[in-house]
Amino acid sequence: MNNNRFIKYITILVFILSFLSCKKSKENKLIGTWINQPMENTTEETDVEQSWTFDASSSLIVKTVSSDTTITYSGVYSVFSKNMGMSGYYIQITNVDGILDGKYRIKKLDNSKMSIHRVELANGNTAGAFLWREFLKK
Repeated sequence: MNNNRFIKYITILVFILSFLSCKKSKENKLIGTWINQPMENTTEETDVEQSWTFDASSSLIVKTVSSDTTITYSGVYSVFSKNMGMSGYYIQITNVDGILDGKYRIKKLDNSKMSIHRVELANGNTAGAFLWREFLKK
């Protein structure tokens, strides 16, 4: 009987450790500078470049550069999951800019591409929250 209990605890421990390593992997891939890409099928051309820089201390710097102006915002972010990663991974962004703050679902994140979409505004509202961003790693 004790042997079955021991195996049960080991299995739970392995599951928890694998969950934590997946979250850490997402955080590690996120760290760095990402260049916002124009959405496909758009006819709008722009000379504006926007970069998002995530660092290991959970700070985020959003820099928008146009031909005559540079605007920089800074804030914080955190990475978390729902249902131990089964419902996906999210980035919570706060204090950057009222337009960009909120909860984003990570749709794709690898060493060169990131795709996120906002599912919740900073105030918790979901109505009007949708905002899609695609990035290439710098």
